[in-house]
Order: sequence, then structure tokens, then C-alpha cells
Amino acid sequence: MSKKQFLPIAIDITNKKILIIGGGEDAYKKLKILQRSTDLVEVLAPNIISWIKNTGITYHEQQYDKDVLKNYYLIYSCVEDPAFVRQLIRDCREANVLLNVHDQPDFCEFVSPAIYKQDNISIAVSSNGEDVFKSIKIRNQLKDYFENYRLQKLLIAN
Repeated sequence: MSKKQFLPIAIDITNKKILIIGGGEDAYKKLKILQRSTDLVEVLAPNIISWIKNTGITYHEQQYDKDVLKNYYLIYSCVEDPAFVRQLIRDCREANVLLNVHDQPDFCEFVSPAIYKQDNISIAVSSNGEDVFKSIKIRNQLKDYFENYRLQKLLIAN
């Protein structure tokens, strides 16, 4: 397989539902990240941890069925079963739905960058799915810089 090349873009998710498949801690972490941008995130899994249930989002505690895909714009898989992931890849391609497979960029059709957002400005740092921790480190450095810059500007203005 040739090396994946991801194009960093901003995508309109207004009024578009997103599904996370998986009900464990990784799904919870992904949910918290997505909730920064939308409240139209749902979770589907046969077993869902209480942290997810307590967020107030819509969740479906049931087995996956490919017919559910037609209701969503983006799918995030937080399931570690390789056979399930292979089936989900086929199902998403058939349904023309974009898929992100947690911690497996080779299986992703898109990756989520590390994002710093302030008001209407977003800064996204992507490593082409190859070094998530480096992306997060750089994002955090940019966040510190811009927040310190803003604080300095406020102090000077007063």
C-alpha cells in the first residue's frame, strides 16, 4: 500500500450527524473532542461506559448494523477488532460515508488534526496521521503563544 496523503481541510458539519462506533474510553475521548465543534454526535456500541452515558448525548446500546451508516455524515471507529474494522471499511465505502479508525491512519479516509480554537479562528496541526503526539505538542505550544499574546495585549491596553 502506498503512503497515505491527507489534505488538511475544514469541513462543514452544520446539521450533520457524526457517529462514534465503540463505547469505551477511546470513544469517550473522541466524543469530548468532537463536542467542541458540534452537539450532533452519537455513540453506538453493545456496551457503553457510564462516562459516555452521563454526557447527555444520544447513544445506542446495540450491535452494529451497516444500515445505520446512511444516517451519518462521518464515522469514527473506536473498536480494536481487526475483522470488524475491515467490515466497517467495506460498509462505509459502500455507503459513501467517510471513516476514521482510531489510532490506525492506514485505514482512515480522514484524520483529525490537533486543533486550537479561539472565537472564529482555528489552528490545526496535522502530521499526516503519523505522529499524533508531536501534533498535540505543537498545537499546545501555539495555544500557549496565542493565549500569552492575548494576555499581554490586554495588559498593555490597560
